[in-house]
Amino acid sequence: MNIKIFLGLLAALFAAGSAFLYIRDIFRGNTKPHIYTWLIWTILTIIGFLGQLHGGGGPGAWATGVTSIYTLFVLVLSFFYGTSDITKFDTVCLALAVLSIVPWILAQNVLLSVILATFTDILGFLPTMRKTWNAPKSESLGSMYFDALKHSLSIASLQRYSLITWLYPTGVLCAKIVIIAEITYRRAKYRYTPSH
Repeated sequence: MNIKIFLGLLAALFAAGSAFLYIRDIFRGNTKPHIYTWLIWTILTIIGFLGQLHGGGGPGAWATGVTSIYTLFVLVLSFFYGTSDITKFDTVCLALAVLSIVPWILAQNVLLSVILATFTDILGFLPTMRKTWNAPKSESLGSMYFDALKHSLSIASLQRYSLITWLYPTGVLCAKIVIIAEITYRRAKYRYTPSH
């Protein structure tokens, strides 16, 4: 088996594993997805996936495709099990997510759409980071680890490397690493604070 195909399959499996852990934690009441964050991620992951396909990402796009389905499902769940503490900043992030579709539709400029999608996706993490700072147990740490591995493998399994194919998963990987560090730090702080 071609190493790229193997890594692409492995990345897709990690995407499915991450989805399972996150959805399981939602139903257990341990995780409360932020509605706007998941709406933003659904839009942008689909843009990232289509951009990777367009750029010839090959097996490296498979994990992003699985993630597109997963983000849509979590978005639906967030209406029933999520948090809706929506701020003006969250609304700005959503507007930017919708705006990132425009270059693709109007000018067929895939690269600009992917750049905007990546930038906005990273901004889309900020509502969750804000929520997680105040409630560090409201996110699934195991799912975040799976996501970091998924994106690493996805990048390694790309058939063709170009800004269109690697920018989106690399940006999301960096954001996942930051949020993992935040969750770990805040949970440790809560653990050793007498009032908690």
